[in-house]
Amino acid sequence: MQIKNLAVRARLRFPWESVDLGIALARKHWGKLFIAWLIPAAPLLALCYWLFPESPVLSILLIWWLKPVFDRLPLFMISRALFGSPESVRTALKHFFSVNRRDWFLGLTLRRLSPTRSFDMPITVLEQSTGRARTSRIGVLHRKHSGAATWLTLTLFHIETFLLIALSMLVFLFIPEQYVEGIEWIPLLQGDILWVKWLYFSLYLLVMAAVAPFYIVSGFCLYIGRRIELEGWDIEIQFRDLLERQQREQESRRRHIPGATTLIFLCSLIFGALIPSPSASAAPLETPQQAQEHIDEILADEDFHQVREISGWRKKEKPETEAAKEKIPEWLINFIEWLFENSKDKAEAEIDDEVKWGSTIAKILELLLWIGLVCSLGYLLWKHHEKILQSLKWQSKPKKIQPAPETLFGLDVRQSSLPDDVCAEVMRLWVEGDKRASLGLLYRATLSHLIEDFEFYFGDHLTESECAQLVQVRQQEPNEVQRPVSPALSQFVQELTANWQQLAYAHRPPKEAQVSSLCSQWEEEFGNDR
Repeated sequence: MQIKNLAVRARLRFPWESVDLGIALARKHWGKLFIAWLIPAAPLLALCYWLFPESPVLSILLIWWLKPVFDRLPLFMISRALFGSPESVRTALKHFFSVNRRDWFLGLTLRRLSPTRSFDMPITVLEQSTGRARTSRIGVLHRKHSGAATWLTLTLFHIETFLLIALSMLVFLFIPEQYVEGIEWIPLLQGDILWVKWLYFSLYLLVMAAVAPFYIVSGFCLYIGRRIELEGWDIEIQFRDLLERQQREQESRRRHIPGATTLIFLCSLIFGALIPSPSASAAPLETPQQAQEHIDEILADEDFHQVREISGWRKKEKPETEAAKEKIPEWLINFIEWLFENSKDKAEAEIDDEVKWGSTIAKILELLLWIGLVCSLGYLLWKHHEKILQSLKWQSKPKKIQPAPETLFGLDVRQSSLPDDVCAEVMRLWVEGDKRASLGLLYRATLSHLIEDFEFYFGDHLTESECAQLVQVRQQEPNEVQRPVSPALSQFVQELTANWQQLAYAHRPPKEAQVSSLCSQWEEEFGNDR
């Protein structure tokens, strides 16, 4: 994910501005997103019609419940288009199973009815965060924009309903008048005719596919707006533009500055050095006693002794005799007792009717409790399956190792791109004055060793601070599978990241002694791994 390739202007937006931006983007890419949503859903509805022709309601309920599965592919397409690499529907369909591989079970069970699903979906699909990392990430993002995401879900749900009613009325308007009088409306409205049900639910499928792009893209733009606010993408882009502009100006100056200009500049420096500077006279300092007297004079001024008269209402304090008179009257107590007696008689009269349907409610509640218990047990078994298999001494399938990235933050992190002696090359570049290249070499060498030696996976969506935070999390919470991180290494990564950010974005280079200290720490941590 390259921020500089962002197709929209990176700026702070109010939540409804982000939703408006999402509506505009959805209108621009609506055709592709509509087809990408409909292609997996339509064959499934056709399969249900072939397998269960007598159950159209269950078939459309299944399609509706699987909406989170169909929503992920359009989200993948709009994320690529927003960052300057759009993909066709045919290419995107090849990623259908890969984008639905992560957290699909939770997305269809516990998180299915979440009102902020469009806002949370990029965290799972694009950031690929799960478990505790996803929970903490959602906690940060939901501090703002979650209310707008909820209202977005409610609004588009009602729009789906209105569109479905409108399409049904449109179909009715196309019926010729001579056939309208012969239609039996009661069985038609009661749903006794199967082909009418299937036609109605097919229209509902088209409505869902038509509204889905607006829901997905608007939630994604809310997510992008929140990340711009948290990570300062607008500031980072401006800094990069300023840096590129400065580099272009420096190159043009090096090419076009003649020797005469340099000579005039040197003469002006010599002439300024020969002119005697006027002697500077400093005003005498005040003694502490004089300073205190000056302060007392200022505090004695009328500005520090303003008196304001404020009027308002307050509750009047009543004496105990008046409070005693305001007790509850006797007639009110008698009236309340009479109401309770009448309600008790009515309840005894209705208790016989309640017994009849009370057993039915009890059976329904019992069924719901059993379903909840089975789902909870299934979720716990799925979440802790590795520990259970390990305790039973079974070997689970090894996790698929994700390929190591070749570039991060515009830096080449391949081992083959590093020199043989990293620290010597860092100090050589520093002495020559190329401070950015010097500290950049040390930073990318650190990232490269963290990826190769410690098996860290730094995705494109992470920032420098988030990469350093991952190192700190493993140091605080080590596991048996991955190589542990020492406190010294964690502290070194935090310090190096802070110095690199200061140099890369604020143009504040560290001191040479600090760079030398960082090189020494790098040799202690990674020198033996070469």
